[in-house]
Amino acid sequence: MHPDWNQGADIQVPMHKIPNLPLGKVQQRHVVRIFFPRLYSAESPIDYLTQDKLALIYDRCLRPTMMEVVPESRDKWPTTYAAAYAHSRSCTGSLAFSSTDIPWYRLEQVATTLLAKVADLGPAFKDAYFGHELRGTKGATIHNGRDEDERRLAMDDLFEHVDVDSLDPGQWHVDVALTISVPGHVVTWRESSHHEILSHLMPAASALQISRLINNKTRFHLDRALQIKEFAGFRATTTKCAGAQSLSYVQAYCTEKNVTYSLNPGVFRRRQAKELLQKETEDRIIKDMDVMSNIFFECAGEGEVEGRDGCARLEVRVLLADAMNSLCTLPEELIQRWVVAIDRRVWW
Repeated sequence: MHPDWNQGADIQVPMHKIPNLPLGKVQQRHVVRIFFPRLYSAESPIDYLTQDKLALIYDRCLRPTMMEVVPESRDKWPTTYAAAYAHSRSCTGSLAFSSTDIPWYRLEQVATTLLAKVADLGPAFKDAYFGHELRGTKGATIHNGRDEDERRLAMDDLFEHVDVDSLDPGQWHVDVALTISVPGHVVTWRESSHHEILSHLMPAASALQISRLINNKTRFHLDRALQIKEFAGFRATTTKCAGAQSLSYVQAYCTEKNVTYSLNPGVFRRRQAKELLQKETEDRIIKDMDVMSNIFFECAGEGEVEGRDGCARLEVRVLLADAMNSLCTLPEELIQRWVVAIDRRVWW
């Protein structure tokens, strides 16, 4: 994108930092967003739109588009953004949103009409585009990577709500993952295998290029397990690595982190040292430690519940055009060198 549209200098900006707004949803996990690249400012990067801009888009673009393209829904659209905001606001001050369905055969006309009206708002709103965010789909397309038919069906399921024929395979990326498991065990990665893993995924890259990537602290991050040196996964951004081809991101991790990971702070949250200085917070920490101990006890399979295993998971982000034939399987001898399986009772 261009930070200075008059001079036309190109820069790379993470997509989530471009000002955008969620426009609609397809079922529960597919969010359609509209992005406004000309509103981006490197000096003050803000990914959301201010209330005045939201009002401008609704009053002069979104509602008029729906009146024009889907006139049957004219009784469903509040007269102004201010009216819509007041209607969505609860007595506690939070927002509760409603939705309006749009027939699938009108979507293309809605899209073109809306973008045209947005562009008419002025230079700052030109070049807007749609983005599709599909979240929470991990595990929804489990398949046998060795079977081409299963890979094709999984791809079809993933893009069930997308018109694939209208996509440019060179502009879409897909995450492909492979999971290694041993019943009754936690399987994790060896740090000593990282170089070989990346070499296998990027055969065109030289050993020196792989080493430079691993030593680059901004593009390669080590994730240790149990504070043991040899047990570690990693995250690597490979877009600037020569020989990466369409591979842009690699992640190797152990799914045992699901036991403690949460988007919201809970009993496994990071603690502050000052919490030990007050009796109330110290007592709370002790109670939380009891809860954590019980969880680990159950994960080990002690007591009356079945334990919880952990898998070594390898994920790659590749172009859509290459997704069908990426990370289909791994040679057995490589798996033997790359991972270690620990009895879950020992691990937990």
